[in-house]
Amino acid sequence: MKWGIGPGLYCLWAAGAIGLAIALAGLTPESVTRLLVIAFLFVQIALRSKLAKALPSLAPRTRFVLLGTALAAVVEGFHMISVPVFLSLRIGRGTPFAQGLTYYALDLLFTVPAYLVIFSVIWFFVERYRYATWPYLVVMGFAQAMGDGGLFFFANAPAMLAFVPYPMTNYHAINVIPFLAVRDGMRPGRAASARAWLVVPSVIATYLVCGAVIKALGRRLGLEPG
Repeated sequence: MKWGIGPGLYCLWAAGAIGLAIALAGLTPESVTRLLVIAFLFVQIALRSKLAKALPSLAPRTRFVLLGTALAAVVEGFHMISVPVFLSLRIGRGTPFAQGLTYYALDLLFTVPAYLVIFSVIWFFVERYRYATWPYLVVMGFAQAMGDGGLFFFANAPAMLAFVPYPMTNYHAINVIPFLAVRDGMRPGRAASARAWLVVPSVIATYLVCGAVIKALGRRLGLEPG
């Protein structure tokens, strides 16, 4: 990945926002989650050449969706100590190991199908439109952050948009490798069109629908308060 002024400024913005947020909050479970996600992202960037070659025998669409979902499952694991899919599944200091694994498995039972759908929607656009690497990562990170609860949070506190790279790191950590895995093998005739950015409302809508289904199922199963 080539570095330029835009990516450099974004990284400085992200470092400042994340550093300030953690400095103000202290080493809370949410801060630990964020540090784990960032460390995971850095490992992926360092090993991107090897990781992007994973699952070479699969069709591009399948590789993209499976790699994204697998990385999302890892990130879900980091969130088990802070904000899992249901707060009743949160893992604390006193949670027995076996119970923690059960909680994580239950979390994945709900979130993995959602990520399969989400990455299928993203693939719909990746297959049709041409994206440069950095715009792709930033736009997808923004769309997923907004869809995964950020839309309502930032609507109520627009000044907090100064910290939007904080939640976006979750989605950088699940988007880098899938995109690099298929980028060079995509058909050359993909369009460079403004319609490519329809991915933003489409991803947000997909998150909202999947989230509503998950919450409804959680309430029915007693995992989410009614």
